[in-house]
Amino acid sequence: MTNPGSTLLAVHLDRSSMLRPLLPALRAGLVDLLDAQAAEPGSLQVVLSTGDDLTRSLADGSHPPATPVDAGGARTALATKLRPVDGPDLRIGAARLLDAVGDELAARAEDDRPERVVVLLVGEAAVGDPSHVRERIAHQRSTYAWEVALVDVTSGGIPAAKRPEPAGPAEAATEQAEGATDDGQGTAAVALAERMDGPAAAARFGVPAPATITAGPGAAGVTAALSAATAFVSRARAVQPHEPVDGFSDDERAAAAVADTRPAWRRFLRIA
Repeated sequence: MTNPGSTLLAVHLDRSSMLRPLLPALRAGLVDLLDAQAAEPGSLQVVLSTGDDLTRSLADGSHPPATPVDAGGARTALATKLRPVDGPDLRIGAARLLDAVGDELAARAEDDRPERVVVLLVGEAAVGDPSHVRERIAHQRSTYAWEVALVDVTSGGIPAAKRPEPAGPAEAATEQAEGATDDGQGTAAVALAERMDGPAAAARFGVPAPATITAGPGAAGVTAALSAATAFVSRARAVQPHEPVDGFSDDERAAAAVADTRPAWRRFLRIA
């Protein structure tokens, strides 16, 4: 039997370079989330991963383990200023978080395991092939009743090197036309990406559509989405495993869909 009334909150925050202008808003929203969860009833442990916290290689070739702390400890460990990193993207960081948390819980006695595990993934869901993380999410949700939510942060563009493969001749022709502005090596500095809606991002990661919200590309939208995610985590903690959790509301989705009003040159240079 698990520990009644206890929750482990596992959070991965993408710090890839495309999100550079939004990192201050992401950090502030994450701090507010941790403070709010610390005030909720029940025991809470937090595993917080940002950027490459869990994916970097140690001297022996292994990766850092998941180390749960209380909400205050997670807040203290969060850097005062989040800096972008070259990798990993959201799908890789999320997969490593799920593996690390699963390993940490498997090593515990059953009565020391939390009653609820809530996973919050925050980052750009449009990048890369998420099939591996999708399989992990499906397994943990169906087998262990983990609750997973996704805040899909729209930055407005993705690096050309990380564009999805063309789906067919028409898309390939479009990419070839866009390549006219590439540099001499045939790689564009920045390739604009279409905004993914909630259901599309949810399908890519295997997260239920009601538990997925699209944020941005404006910073105010990111703030609103993380506020909505805070409320979602509270609802998830309040119900029993396998009980339904109310998803994001239409009002929350509308508040999170804020345009980026920065001048075009600032967006191109990824300056807040």
